[in-house]
Amino acid sequence: MEGQPIETIYFGGGTPSLLSAQELNSLLSALAANFNILQHAEITLEANPDDINIALLEEWKRAGINRLSIGVQSCREQDLQWMNRAHTAAEALSGIRLAQDAGFENITIDLIYGTPTLTDAAWEENLDKAFALNIPHLSCYALTIEPKTALQHLVETKQMADTDAEQQARQFLYLMERTRAEGYDHYEVSNFAREGWRSRHNSAYWKGTPYLGIGPGAHSFNGITRRWNVSNNALYVSGMEN
Repeated sequence: MEGQPIETIYFGGGTPSLLSAQELNSLLSALAANFNILQHAEITLEANPDDINIALLEEWKRAGINRLSIGVQSCREQDLQWMNRAHTAAEALSGIRLAQDAGFENITIDLIYGTPTLTDAAWEENLDKAFALNIPHLSCYALTIEPKTALQHLVETKQMADTDAEQQARQFLYLMERTRAEGYDHYEVSNFAREGWRSRHNSAYWKGTPYLGIGPGAHSFNGITRRWNVSNNALYVSGMEN
């Protein structure tokens, strides 16, 4: 893949917004030294709302980041507290506005529906706030309880309510109706974009475009076979060193 033209770069998952500007530039410089990054490449950075500030936004722009994926999850305090998120609802909205003021147009936010704290009216309220901010792209996910997680333990021990499949289906149907009415294209199961704002990176997966995953747990595809890196951080680092 060396020297191959690169159309998209994606920093995420995890919390890449914790990287310093120097670390981010170092990674991008390494990529530029080994690949042909096209002039109009889509370069996305996932960011937590509480990491966003004016100084960082300017550094990200100088580094070449031109798309932000902001992990809002909800615009309601009670939902964020239930999810044990570090940011507040006010920080979520502030982070989006700061990014827009800094000149970032290509913004997507994550929203989660189907949680025990989220009524249908509250889900409508969340979407109203997203549309009012004129976000061009939404990624909306139903809450899933994964095996061997703290959340699964809380549900199994009756310390927390389980998900309600009917509620999730109802909220997903409402999501599809509202996004369609607001002019969004439902181009993936969980992704909605206004015209011209589809994620080029996400779309490449569905087209079978080869991609290279760098870092613990990252997946790669060479056009024929898929592979993935060990997900344990310590094993990944020692493997690279050896």
